[in-house]
Amino acid sequence: MFGLSTLMTRIIIGSLGVALLLLTFQVTSCISAKREAAQGKVDKAQQGATINSAKDAISTQSEVYQNETASRDLDQKNAEEIRNAEGANAQVAAPVDRAGRSSLCRRAAYRDSEQCRVFRTTTP
Repeated sequence: MFGLSTLMTRIIIGSLGVALLLLTFQVTSCISAKREAAQGKVDKAQQGATINSAKDAISTQSEVYQNETASRDLDQKNAEEIRNAEGANAQVAAPVDRAGRSSLCRRAAYRDSEQCRVFRTTTP
């Protein structure tokens, strides 16, 4: 039915087809492995960045807390010194009191406080 040369040709073509399929599979596997390796590096870098961001956020929050605590401590110390200073109970003339309070209320730290409400200027 088939001659020897036709059979050999079919075997060779079949072998080349199988070899081509194996080669294609190998190349596809290699490309896939490289992609996975690259994705792994990206994932690892992103995890590192996330960890560093979290550390920075914690550090920043800790510094804010420490600054707030130091500020409260200083406010308390200043208030005690003022209350305990000689003449702290002495009556101060109203214009002097108003000028002192007004000058403090121009500072950003006090500007929005309720005690400075009377010094705020309102625009029509």
